[in-house]
Amino acid sequence: MTSRLTTFDAVSIGVASMLGAGVFVVFGPVADLTGSLMPLAILLAGFVAYLNAGSISQLASRVPKSGGAYSYARHYLNPTWGFLAGASFLVGKIASSAAIALVVAEYVSAENLIPFALGAVLIMTLVNIAGINRTALGSKVLAGITLLFFAVLITAASFAPAASPALAPGSISNIPSAAALVFFAFAGYARVATLANEVTNSSKSVPRAIAWSLGIVGVVYLALGFLLPRKLGSDLEGSLTPIADMAAVSLPNVNSSSVAIFAALAGLGSLLALLAGMTRTAAVMADDGELSRVFRIRLKNGVPIVAEVVIALLVGILVLFGSVVLTIGLSSFAVLSYYAIANLAAYRQPKSESGRPKWLNLIGLASCLLLALSVPSQGLIMGVAVLALLLLLRWGLVKLR
Repeated sequence: MTSRLTTFDAVSIGVASMLGAGVFVVFGPVADLTGSLMPLAILLAGFVAYLNAGSISQLASRVPKSGGAYSYARHYLNPTWGFLAGASFLVGKIASSAAIALVVAEYVSAENLIPFALGAVLIMTLVNIAGINRTALGSKVLAGITLLFFAVLITAASFAPAASPALAPGSISNIPSAAALVFFAFAGYARVATLANEVTNSSKSVPRAIAWSLGIVGVVYLALGFLLPRKLGSDLEGSLTPIADMAAVSLPNVNSSSVAIFAALAGLGSLLALLAGMTRTAAVMADDGELSRVFRIRLKNGVPIVAEVVIALLVGILVLFGSVVLTIGLSSFAVLSYYAIANLAAYRQPKSESGRPKWLNLIGLASCLLLALSVPSQGLIMGVAVLALLLLLRWGLVKLR
């Protein structure tokens, strides 16, 4: 019998997903693009996340099935759109997992980057194999620790002196590209939708969990977006450790190794939730015949063991490339594609099933496409190529049946 997740468990998984390693690394590259206009990029990413969350909640209330947008697209569009959504999710989150594992390793032991990153993937995979209740417990602990850390840091930074020289404004035309990078750190609020079969009263609990987790993390990100440019000034540009840099200014009695511990814990929490969501999506796709039936094999505790092992191996392979920038770009493009399909599915949902205005779905769809096409060119090209290849392989397999 699979243990059931409560709404609080679901919120914890959502918060742990969004307050992962991304928040510890993304603000430096964003500052390169936007300068002191960083809050605009965060607001744009948050607005797109808000629209996506509304569409996901709208769909989750009527299709209480694991798989997220994959299941919603199959229900309201067709199996091909469903496959593309599922493939986008898996590609994006495999890339996210690799990026997060590399960031964790960068903070813990930069000179042993690859071994530590692979070790993080292995440990979190073993926790997931122990069962979804262990995943929820781990997410609650890690999310709680991370929220406490940021509450202390933001409070202390509010009283710290402003930096000199100040960070100059960047180009307004760079805001979409910067927002796409911020979205990498944001994208996790709907992770619980991929676990809907394991959430108690999912038709009500999933939308609530999405709203709460997005709201909590949105406040943290916006506070950081205002404080980091003011407290670090021009030193923020290109920084790979912006949170550690602000901690050094705001909490001078806290050494850098302490911040590294919090970064590692946050990254591990996010990685834990990511792996759980990916394996459940893969298992549901296998149930529908979109992936090999071996991905349906589950342990007695409900864990899709083959999906766990295969996805961990794929994350490990991507870790071997050792490029955080590449994995973030690929992740952003694929995940934004996933949410674009979710918005399209929500638009096609009958009006009798939702009172939410259809124009919100269309704005969400257009916003996702805008940000997806604004990611750095390397991630954009690789993302298009990988998704096109997967669609071609699926087409060939369908022809052979």
